[in-house]
Amino acid sequence: MASSRRHSSLGALADDIATWLAGEALGSSEPAALFDALCRRLRAAGVPILRGNVSFNVLHPLYVAGSLTWTAEGVGVQLFSWETRASDGYLNSPVRHVNLHHLPLLRRRLSGRNALLDFPILPELRDKGGHDYLLLAVQFDEHHREDVDGRRGIICSWVCDRPAGFSDGEIRLLQRITSRLAVALKGRLDRAIAHNVASAYLGRHAGQAVLRGAIHRGDGEKLRAALWYSDLRHSSTLADHDTAEGFLRVLNRYFEMTAGAIHDHGGEVVSFIGDAVLGFFRVETTEAEACGRALAAAGEARRRLAAHVYEEGARPLEFGTGLHLGEVIYGNVGVPERLQFTLVGAAVNEVARIEDLTKPLGEPVLVSGRFARAVAGGWRTLGEHTLRGIQRPIEVFAPGDGMAAVA
Repeated sequence: MASSRRHSSLGALADDIATWLAGEALGSSEPAALFDALCRRLRAAGVPILRGNVSFNVLHPLYVAGSLTWTAEGVGVQLFSWETRASDGYLNSPVRHVNLHHLPLLRRRLSGRNALLDFPILPELRDKGGHDYLLLAVQFDEHHREDVDGRRGIICSWVCDRPAGFSDGEIRLLQRITSRLAVALKGRLDRAIAHNVASAYLGRHAGQAVLRGAIHRGDGEKLRAALWYSDLRHSSTLADHDTAEGFLRVLNRYFEMTAGAIHDHGGEVVSFIGDAVLGFFRVETTEAEACGRALAAAGEARRRLAAHVYEEGARPLEFGTGLHLGEVIYGNVGVPERLQFTLVGAAVNEVARIEDLTKPLGEPVLVSGRFARAVAGGWRTLGEHTLRGIQRPIEVFAPGDGMAAVA
């Protein structure tokens, strides 16, 4: 009779939590908050959960997967780099085993006569008070990549702190709840993937604008900004004397120096135009502040170039950087089937032409008079120059002796 009542109460609990998760699937709470609330509900209802963990693949240039781990102290969030797949911790994990063999369930007793501690993490969980380990996999779709780690879905593990372990009814409950949890998390993970992809390919601000609905041709804004344009020297020679993979490595190192410096100083990279970088720093407070960040980024790019360690026989890298200040239009251009967030306006053409002068003038960094007047410093004037495609001459400046960081 007691067993029947317990079975009935577990069924009612499953119904209640499934209904709650269905409502949460339409909500906007963060995954960590959702998982924390779920685990606390289960624990409060008498399900002997010591630890809960949910892991999932992510689509991100830096990370391959993420996980949420719940204990009585709260939820810990962890992201795993692409190199993690080659680590012993992952290769010898239950998660890898389930992925490799496409298992929907894996269970291990952590104590008693039937204990089986065949993964390194299991003795650790036993030493923390665990007696039973249940791992459940829920796949989002039937598509399989050749890579066994590439399936989309969640893998959820539950650790029991009752010496007798999970009951059959509790296992059925956790199977049902885990599948509902997958539904609730799927929308959140899909939104995160969309955000990651949009940010990686469009930039953070442009990606956010697109996800907010700025997807029509002509959507955009006028803004005042410090502009950046840099170009890699001798790129054709570098490409001709290297393999495709080797040249792409060189190109990415150059982008890390330039576009990386822009990002690190609060700027936005608009586009990579072949081996050129177009970026900008919004005037959010004063022109001096925006230009100061652009100048600091130019200095950082030069420092990264100076610190670069070349492979044996590699040709030296060099690039020029032009900086300018002006009003631009930032928005969607193109055809309805293929749009691009970019900068347009006379100031964009001018900053590219200023960078062109770094070659004949033999200066790695040049700025316009408008930019130089916004940032106090020991600028050296190089006179007025007529720029290709621009009617009026523009006075250009190079950093002076007191500004050696960007010279």
